[in-house]
Amino acid sequence: MGTIAGDEWTRRLEDEEDEELVDRISGLPDAVLGDIVTLLPTRDGAHTQVLSSRWRHVWRSAPLNFDSNADSPRTIRGNVRDSEISSALSAHQGPGRRFRHEFPYVDTGTRSAAKLDCWLRYPALDNLQELVFHYGIRIPRGWSSLPPPPPLPESVRRFSPTLRVASFGGCAFPEVNAASAPLHLPVLKQLSLTHAKISEKSLLALLAGCPVLQSLLLSYNSGCSRVRIASRTLTSIGVNPGRGDSRLQHLILEDAPCLERLLVFSSGTRKIMDISVISAPKLDILGPLSDDFSRVEFGSTVFQGPLVSIVTVVPSVKILALVNGHPSMDVVIGFLQCFPCLEKLYIKTKLVGYENGWRDEYHNNLVSTLDIRVKKVVLLNYRGDKSHVKFAKLFVLNARVLESMVLELVEGIVPSTEWIERQHKRLHTKNKASTSAQFDFVGHDVRSRLFGNVNEAPAHVGYVNEAQAHDLSTADPFVRFRDWPC
Repeated sequence: MGTIAGDEWTRRLEDEEDEELVDRISGLPDAVLGDIVTLLPTRDGAHTQVLSSRWRHVWRSAPLNFDSNADSPRTIRGNVRDSEISSALSAHQGPGRRFRHEFPYVDTGTRSAAKLDCWLRYPALDNLQELVFHYGIRIPRGWSSLPPPPPLPESVRRFSPTLRVASFGGCAFPEVNAASAPLHLPVLKQLSLTHAKISEKSLLALLAGCPVLQSLLLSYNSGCSRVRIASRTLTSIGVNPGRGDSRLQHLILEDAPCLERLLVFSSGTRKIMDISVISAPKLDILGPLSDDFSRVEFGSTVFQGPLVSIVTVVPSVKILALVNGHPSMDVVIGFLQCFPCLEKLYIKTKLVGYENGWRDEYHNNLVSTLDIRVKKVVLLNYRGDKSHVKFAKLFVLNARVLESMVLELVEGIVPSTEWIERQHKRLHTKNKASTSAQFDFVGHDVRSRLFGNVNEAPAHVGYVNEAQAHDLSTADPFVRFRDWPC
């Protein structure tokens, strides 16, 4: 019996080993294998052909997902040779799903434009759904300024029926006239224009040719000092006005009935740009607005520096981010009056040693007339001095439904238990207007990592960039506001 049992146990082990050796993946239908290969970087997908004869035809017939940057993990762009791109596109027999390529720099002629136009005409990219390219912005040797940008490839028009995501970088859009019809992208949902040259007329025509567009990013473009947005479908707009005389100087939301978020990104210098909101009834996420802005208008309400003229209220805005040199009571009260339904407020200060000069009696009387409905307040670069304490007390003593107030400390201040206790006394948190309000002091060390109230371990903080403009899944884009480029 013992021998029989032993033989049975051996057979079971052998069966289990044989089971583990079975290639179940290769038994999947071609359509499923094609989807798997498509998710791989281009080179890895091509290498699946050596696995077995079953896989040899899969890569060539699977939807092509070409990303030269993903294939080049090193930081230097342009590691994929042009000949490799041509070979991959010529060898592929399946439809195209995604094509992304960024040239290392602007050349002195039109060679990059010719290469890209040639690649985009390959049959492998038929029915392309996502197109991302950038001609580059580095100034070539011997040039004192950038040469004129190459034109938008004419071959882009062939993807009109299928293109859903597009990012055009470093190119020039033709003027709309009888000889040049505007680009029509009937199924496009996401559009980015970066370092592009485009006139206001051409941009209006482009947006009109995108009837289902959901998100738009405009960054460092030229040729258009004023942008008027009239779109019945846009839900998110991201803007980086750029620098110098070529920057975007005036953004006008003329007719945007579905717009929910307007995100403004820094160009590294002053962001002098006017914003006019004429009609955006669903706008609920806004910012960061800075005191570097010349003028911000919401209907008849005008913000210009510390001066506020309140006529129109905007009940739709629920989340607001501000960047100020110092925490200004005048500015914040103005926004609270304009946005009476505000629920989350983020404020980042930049200047050190400023003493607010407001009159307590005047502001106390004004605040007493406000119904502050803010539920969460985040004050970044908090120093705990007289000026910041006075500002923070506005919410401690008057926000009746406040749930959370986070005070992220300026670098160099370590929130010890004793320091936190003194701050609670100075802020009069025992007399808080909201009985459920929680107050958290968060330190920020020199390595740009956050750590919690007293003894929590440092936590990684991801860098936030302009991709936020297209991330509609994020309910609150300012969660990591410290890392915003502003």
